[in-house]
Amino acid sequence: MIDLHTHVLPGLDDGPADLAGAVALARAAERAGTEVLVATPHISSEYAVEPLEVPGRVAALRAELARAGVGVEIAGGGELAPERAPELDAQALRAIGLGGGDWVLLECPFVPALHLVELVADRLWASGHRVLLAHPERSPAFLPDVERLAALVRRGALVQLTAGSLRGDFGRTAQRYCWELLDRRLAHVVASDAHDARDRPPEMLATVDGAIAARALPRTLAPWLTRDVPAALLAGEDAPPCPAPAARQRRARRRWSFMR
Repeated sequence: MIDLHTHVLPGLDDGPADLAGAVALARAAERAGTEVLVATPHISSEYAVEPLEVPGRVAALRAELARAGVGVEIAGGGELAPERAPELDAQALRAIGLGGGDWVLLECPFVPALHLVELVADRLWASGHRVLLAHPERSPAFLPDVERLAALVRRGALVQLTAGSLRGDFGRTAQRYCWELLDRRLAHVVASDAHDARDRPPEMLATVDGAIAARALPRTLAPWLTRDVPAALLAGEDAPPCPAPAARQRRARRRWSFMR
């Protein structure tokens, strides 16, 4: 698996406070079957993270994990809050692009500010970047109207769900929203948004498999969400096509919809 959204870099934001905590998080990810962790510290007004420092921090953690014998690769990135976007020039945006590329993880804020997300997405697109929306299932900007999110997807944005939301860690509303996005093929990535090894851990696979089985979705959707699309984004490519449901599954969903 490739985890595109983690707060593994120590001492920068609300992730691990020190190097030992970062190593523990990476070990937990390795045990959970993750091969690549993308470090996406908050680039926001709340945390004084300098984007140009992120690549150096990634390199330092990569070296420490090699010394500690942790077999997880660390890639760079950042979780860009909409209010910080106007401050960043092309060099800063490149420093927090996923894997150093043109895909930017854009945070969906926890306040009703949809117009701001749309404005920043427009600016990123205009500057040649591409947009992966972080955890819209937890954002008041999108929860009232899934069609607003669908409109951004039609324009080229991709959507990242948080594994904890699928588990119900953030409440039933966020969980149901995730299910709707999966059913409508409006979700493209599942990531852990891990902050530590215990309370916000980097666990994804069992959660994604369980959610897909519960929704009678194609089993090939799990690796698409946790490996195929993340790998493409790190390589600076478009997302590969979403697995199509089997004919039997499509007929079953139509019958269930009619019965309801």
